[in-house]
Amino acid sequence: MPEPMTADELAEMYPSDQFRKALSDLLDVQFLLAECKIRSSYKITKNMYDTLHLTAAGERMVQAFLRRGIKYPDAKFTCLLRMLANELLVDPIQTDTQRLVELISDQIRDATIRFPYTYGRLLYDRLLTFPFGESRTILTSKETFEVLEGTPQGVSQVGHLITGPFGLLYTPHRRSVLPTDEVPFHCADIKCTVAHSRTLTTDQTAPINEARDIAEKILEKEGQTSDWNGYFRLFDLYASMPWHDLKGDSLVYLLGDALTIEEMRELTAWLLDNTKNEVRQVAAKVGVRSGPAAAIVSTLNQAELLQLTLMTSDQNIAIGLDSLVANGRILVPLGQVRKPVIRGGDGSGWYQLQPELGRFGIRQSSSGLSLAPQRLRRLVGQMYLLDKESERDELDWQLRGEDAPTLEAKIESYLQKRSPREAVSALLLARKSNFVVAASKIGLAEEVLLSDEDRVNAVLWKLGFPVEDLLDPHRDFWALHEKMGQVTRQSPINPSATDAENIRRYAASFFVKLEDLLKDSLLYTTWALTHDHFASTRPFVYRSGIGERLGPSENEALNRLRSADVESGRGGGEHAVSFEGKLTLYTVSRGFQVLADLLSSYSTRAEEYLRPDTDLPRWVGQQDLQEFIFTHKVPFLDLLPESRDAIIRQLRDISRILVSAEVSDARNDWFHARRSPVDIERLRRSLEAVRDAVLLIQDGGYSRQVYRRVRDETDEADRATYVLADATGQEVVFFRPSRYAWNNLPALYSSQHVMLSARFAEPMEVLRFRFEVESPYTELWQDYPVRLPSMATTASVIHANLPAQRHEHSHSLD
Repeated sequence: MPEPMTADELAEMYPSDQFRKALSDLLDVQFLLAECKIRSSYKITKNMYDTLHLTAAGERMVQAFLRRGIKYPDAKFTCLLRMLANELLVDPIQTDTQRLVELISDQIRDATIRFPYTYGRLLYDRLLTFPFGESRTILTSKETFEVLEGTPQGVSQVGHLITGPFGLLYTPHRRSVLPTDEVPFHCADIKCTVAHSRTLTTDQTAPINEARDIAEKILEKEGQTSDWNGYFRLFDLYASMPWHDLKGDSLVYLLGDALTIEEMRELTAWLLDNTKNEVRQVAAKVGVRSGPAAAIVSTLNQAELLQLTLMTSDQNIAIGLDSLVANGRILVPLGQVRKPVIRGGDGSGWYQLQPELGRFGIRQSSSGLSLAPQRLRRLVGQMYLLDKESERDELDWQLRGEDAPTLEAKIESYLQKRSPREAVSALLLARKSNFVVAASKIGLAEEVLLSDEDRVNAVLWKLGFPVEDLLDPHRDFWALHEKMGQVTRQSPINPSATDAENIRRYAASFFVKLEDLLKDSLLYTTWALTHDHFASTRPFVYRSGIGERLGPSENEALNRLRSADVESGRGGGEHAVSFEGKLTLYTVSRGFQVLADLLSSYSTRAEEYLRPDTDLPRWVGQQDLQEFIFTHKVPFLDLLPESRDAIIRQLRDISRILVSAEVSDARNDWFHARRSPVDIERLRRSLEAVRDAVLLIQDGGYSRQVYRRVRDETDEADRATYVLADATGQEVVFFRPSRYAWNNLPALYSSQHVMLSARFAEPMEVLRFRFEVESPYTELWQDYPVRLPSMATTASVIHANLPAQRHEHSHSLD
């Protein structure tokens, strides 16, 4: 047996581009065949092995395989499955790879071989219907095919080949989206935050699989394999570009997990009409009917849509997504970021890129690496061609305020001292050519960006910077409050009809904003202080609705207020308040008092809300470094006593200020025509009261301000200080490590709401919440995760094999 060859020796033996292309194409087929699922009855047909042209080394190995009892069809085909040995066993140029692909495509279409469709909820939910129990994490091949029965073929891509319901299709757009046999599930333990997985298996008794096992042992005795990996690196034969920071092969995970079937139909229809017939030609080739795009996609299922979508480039897919989000065909509300849920894992490529879909379209983000500042620095160099003297002079003039010796030093100084928004606003909008270059380099659908604010936000988003959480949710309210103050100060005590109409013009918008602010704050605060967050399937996640439509968290809070008001016995007296129907300004003003009374009643009955010992985390009482806080089902009861007292007092003060200042009556004065003169003085008093009440709400953290990490510092002892700030600049400081890291609160690196008044430990351990806005995406995953029913087999078998840091305390910063 010859000595194994180095990468350079392989390159000398196989130097041609034709060979490398043929080898790459055949290896794509080999990989897919190695990963597919087959039954015990599966046979290698003569048509399949006749496509292969063995090398002399391959012919020798076939004889060795035959001597060990392997039948000829399997012996010859095993040379393909193990073709990269000490010597090459199959000649990729002489092999009829195209014919082999056609044969495999037929077997995929008729389900002779299977690839699991592991996107979305299909298999996740389907496995819940099988009584496997929590400890059954590896299924037999028989069980595997029972689970896959009636489900579509999985969509994956290796190099140029895409599997799916339409068979095995060739695309010029290379990717590496490998098939998987792992399906996640969540155990019955509500305190466990880890997604476990079940493994689907192929039948090892199939003749070709038995042959592979025998052949592997024979080849091991033949000696070390040549350096084929080194050969691939020399000529860049890998399926994707793992070092590319703007293109991630994980884009398909977002399409499969984060789009509903209606949204996938919108995207596929867009691609049918906007890719110069690229996708239409494929659709016609696989037998999809012709006609208008909407009609074509109307009968296709999710897997068929996904396979067709991958037939075009990532750039086309991204432009399509951006356009559909911009025109509202795919609804992504303000503040929502869609991400893969089932698939995606740690991301793709060297930067661990993960796709995210926001209000400004698709982007590739990296949670572990600070790519955004590096991308911004590169973009500056792309907008200004720094190898041209005229361009250098132009940028040097724009950065003339920077005290640095060279242009490169000025650029670095400028980007370090300015916020990303300031830098992008100044340089992007300096001239049209800059925006055109930026749109080309980072993939903007520039035709849908109609304002400078949108252009800046879109660039920030695509680069990887946060966008939506920089906005003050109450900025419009405060702007109107200031305007109302101006017009009332300028109006006489008895305003003329013209003065009154001028005030009424602003009052209409102002009181609507006020009513929305108070309603949102009341429902959020009620939910935050009364919902059993730790036991929730979505711990510490506030789920709000859009417009008049309430989200799950808001509905829960409203129902609690209704129950509290009935239990209080207020009835229909003079100060009756009803939470039925539309919440009025008077109702929400009184609602803060109702909530205060409810919290006070909880305090007198605290023992009724103690969490049973059986519901406590496993680690409680087993160690003394970490402390469990949420011993009650009502989180308000687990706050510090002084915090509880302050919250009740502040809520009552908010209600008292709003009610005593007759804010609701002042609103009615200006919303309804009356014969009596309007009371300008009462409006002025109401504006002052509103200001005091809203400041109390904001200062206490009862409004949904968004806080994000703005800086952090770690010393040599690994003690860290994290500073979070909201859009108004209000900061809150957290110190780590913490005794409360295992309570499942949001990690400090994520954007979140911070209820400043709700302290459960000193110096600043407070209730904090992530947030979601209801949309087709959240509806798709609204009851996720779904827990397995509790069975005699407990989760301990699973948990015993999990590293502790992955189980109940997986947040790296919290």
